[in-house]
Amino acid sequence: MSVSAILVIGDGPSFVPAKNNVHRDRRYPAAASMPCTEILGQSILDRTVTRLRKEGVDTISVVAGPGSSSLAFGENVEITVADGSIDPWRAAQRLLREQMEHGIQTAIVMVLGAYMEFSLKDVLEFHRGHGQPLTQLFDAGGPLEFWFVDAKWLGSEGVPLPFREGEFLGLPVACPISGYVNRLENARDLRRLVQDALLARCDFLPRGRQLRPGIWIDDGVRIHRTARLVAPVYLGRSTKVGASAVITRFSNLEKHSGVGHGTIVDATSILPHTVMGSGLDVSHAVIEGNQFLDLRRNVVLQIADPKLVRDTTPRRWRNPAAYSDLPLVGEAPIEMENSHYITRAAGRLSGVFFKG
Repeated sequence: MSVSAILVIGDGPSFVPAKNNVHRDRRYPAAASMPCTEILGQSILDRTVTRLRKEGVDTISVVAGPGSSSLAFGENVEITVADGSIDPWRAAQRLLREQMEHGIQTAIVMVLGAYMEFSLKDVLEFHRGHGQPLTQLFDAGGPLEFWFVDAKWLGSEGVPLPFREGEFLGLPVACPISGYVNRLENARDLRRLVQDALLARCDFLPRGRQLRPGIWIDDGVRIHRTARLVAPVYLGRSTKVGASAVITRFSNLEKHSGVGHGTIVDATSILPHTVMGSGLDVSHAVIEGNQFLDLRRNVVLQIADPKLVRDTTPRRWRNPAAYSDLPLVGEAPIEMENSHYITRAAGRLSGVFFKG
């Protein structure tokens, strides 16, 4: 029985507080969404495609938003880019019809967001064994946006996407899974995934090699001889760590990021193309570009002083509007346009933002 997969990348910012206080009606490009953000050197999207291929799924389609045309996973992965006027689910529906015409009998439809580890073969056998046309995965936390659907039934019934509970009597059939699941709904989930991966609690292996036990580095990393790396930590492609800097306690620096001399990074994720200044002390945070998400206070701060932190993303990839209504603390955004008082305290940035 031939099986295909359609992965739908939903709208959403790269990271949000645990209690989401951002506007959910804004459309973000796929390049700024969590599934496309590298974590330990590889995105959830890339890891999912690789896992599906290993499980024997040859036909894989990705439905994404604007800004994702540069995604590439080889000749067996079709990238469909939906502009702002097209519902991604309509694009997914069209792909399902086309796959059905080419002989696909069972399709996997999933919203790409959560990271999941389970046996695709076992779930497929469950789906076939129950003789029902629609199966949905569940874990201890409830339903997951991951379905197995029979293409013939989908075509004959004209079922709209996404699938809604109770729309068809007795469907979907719930299939429980017991493997590792991280829904990646907020920054705390991202930090938990990094910790679980570095402790080998899941199969989410860091990209690169182990320089020493618990010290993972990728290609092109530059570390000053006086810098300290305290395991477990991860340094992504072409990252730079300055003199006397300290990277410690499950911190991860993703590709093309950097840390200035004397800066301490503790229990923090620094996402791609983010450069920290010198003499800073940051802990329990997720940092992307010039945005700080303080995990203790559960707020996002936007820092405009490039001496503290700056975004080095190539201009052609940037989306200036993506964060125009962020960050919010209560009702008003926090802007640090003239941060002379922060500059004087640059050596203790955590004392300004991250200490309770």
